[in-house]
Amino acid sequence: MSHLVVVAAALAVWLGVGGSAAEPGRKAYLTHVSTVCQTYARRLERVPAPSAPAAYGDVISSLRRVVPLLRAQERAMRAIQAPSTLQPTVGRLFAIDRSSIAPLESALAAATRRDAGWVASGLARFSSVRDRVHSLSVAIGIRCNPN
Repeated sequence: MSHLVVVAAALAVWLGVGGSAAEPGRKAYLTHVSTVCQTYARRLERVPAPSAPAAYGDVISSLRRVVPLLRAQERAMRAIQAPSTLQPTVGRLFAIDRSSIAPLESALAAATRRDAGWVASGLARFSSVRDRVHSLSVAIGIRCNPN
């Protein structure tokens, strides 16, 4: 009997309040997606930031590591099935998140051309979009702090 109680409790945690067997509950989803996000945040935190937009080697080295990590993070988080109540909001989040990578790709291309102005512009655009991603993530309940 106690085995059934444990199984039922585990199922309740996975489903969250009001969920179904095919769809995770809000809490379970947010916990899972937050864990994935934190894992990537720790990896991204280990990539040194370029010292200046004109430090082309630093910019190229950093962005060649960061861009693939950001793509993988977005794919991994998107692969987790969101509850239907969160799907529209999460869809917007992932669309904005995907759009944040393009300015980094522009900054990388500018660094290879040795164009500090466009590097700075790309990094600034990325920062702006990432701020929007962060705000929406927090509003949804996704926690992505690396610690």
